[in-house]
Amino acid sequence: MLKKLAVAALAASAVVAVRKRSAGKGEADLWAEATRGPGAVSSPRG
Repeated sequence: MLKKLAVAALAASAVVAVRKRSAGKGEADLWAEATRGPGAVSSPRG
């Protein structure tokens, strides 16, 4: 029983890590799109 619980916890943490990583990548892509090109908004640096 304890082994199954440990495996389930490990699987859940892996899923959360993958979701977090993909969400961060999406934010970075949106930021890059918004701050580059002719219609870009101003960036914090200038």
